[in-house]
Amino acid sequence: MVNPSVILKRTEQIEKHLERIRPFVSLPYEAFLRDSLAQDVVEYNLFQVVNHLIDIFQHTVVDEEYGFPETAYEAGRILLEKGILSQEDEEIFRQMVGFRNVVGHDYINLDKKIVYTILTEGEKDIRALLTRIVSRFL
Repeated sequence: MVNPSVILKRTEQIEKHLERIRPFVSLPYEAFLRDSLAQDVVEYNLFQVVNHLIDIFQHTVVDEEYGFPETAYEAGRILLEKGILSQEDEEIFRQMVGFRNVVGHDYINLDKKIVYTILTEGEKDIRALLTRIVSRFL
């Protein structure tokens, strides 16, 4: 059975990280490219949002005794197989994990256009994934 405090604590953290990037959402793309501080704030906070989503997904899989995912990708796949995520949800999660991996390990090659797109359009996807878990397990 999923521990509600795990989901709630991480959901609170996700909200804090989203709030920290909100001031930059209205920046035009060219201004975002010129503002290295905005880029740093957005990249770090999106990185943390995805980390918290991964934690939620992995805890859900383990707590519900669906298995023991060795990777974040596997946690998403298991939730897809159990009917908790749709194919589209699982693909969005895969993209988020991939983005997180690039930010954490291959930051020299980080495409600022992708960061800006996630900043300006990604919150709905984050909230949709979170809602799938929260509505089912809380």
